[in-house]
This record gives sequence, structure tokens and C-alpha cells, in this order.
Amino acid sequence: MAKQQQDKEDILREATALVNRIELKIPENSSWEDSVFVGFRRDQSISFFFGGEPVYQFNIRNQFRRGYDRGVLLKAEHGQLVQLRQERENGKLVLLRRVWEETETTEYLESVRMNLAALRDLVRRNLVEIVGAVVEIGTPEELLQQITHWIDQHMDSMEIASVPNVSG
Repeated sequence: MAKQQQDKEDILREATALVNRIELKIPENSSWEDSVFVGFRRDQSISFFFGGEPVYQFNIRNQFRRGYDRGVLLKAEHGQLVQLRQERENGKLVLLRRVWEETETTEYLESVRMNLAALRDLVRRNLVEIVGAVVEIGTPEELLQQITHWIDQHMDSMEIASVPNVSG
């Protein structure tokens, strides 16, 4: 599947399902080339966009449900990750599907944890700049605290959801 193609400004303006959302400018020497966008849905499920990718989306049970990484869509199915990639074969666009092995999933979740921890640490060290935010109640700074709290609470106990839906 194609990775998220929207401009970062479009995500902040148009991602209205994420009722509390923030865009962060990160230091140039960080792992990500672009800004980071984080948002909560009304049900408190959360999504992280590290530029165009990686993208991590979690359900209301705080389980990994869907993401984009290295040009592929990853989605949860029955507690496993399934990789979907569009490729051209004989002039036709086909969707290639592959269920990940447990070791691949474990390695991937570790990379998710590392990225989330790095983001949390940048926020705590005041090394991020708020580019823009949409916050229903409270301030962008309080939203940042909510994000770091979510990371602290769920990073080490991350599971794969049964389905890729936000409701889980």
C-alpha cells in the first residue's frame, strides 16, 4: 500500500477524526527526516506519524492495529501482523499479502518501542517545538504530557490487535 501521501499541514488540518492532535518539529539530528504528528481520537485511541512513515496506529485497547513502514501497510489480524504491498506484475497492480513470522513481529515491535521512547525523551528534554495543534480541552502542552504518559503506560506491554479497526 502507498504510504501516507498528505502534506504535514494537511494532516493537522484534515485529520478531524483525531480530535486532539499536535505536530512537532524535531531536532535535525534525530532519526526522522520530517516533523512528528500525534493525535488522539475521541475514544482515546492514538496514532503516531513520523513524517510520512513510519506510522503507528493503536486501537481503544492500546493494541497496535495498523501501520506503515518501509513502503508497506501492516495490519493486525488475529494477533498477528500482515504485510500488504502493492506491486506491478505483468502490467497489473497486485496486492501481495504475507503474514509475518513471530520473530519479525517481535523485532518490529521493538523498533516501535524505540521510536516511541525516543519521541518521549525529546519531549521531556524540551527538544521539540510545537508547530501546530488542535486541542478540544486544555493546552498543547497538556496534550504533550498526555502523549508521553500514554507512551510510558503502554510502550512496554505492546500487543498486536485481533483486527485493524480502531474499536478493536
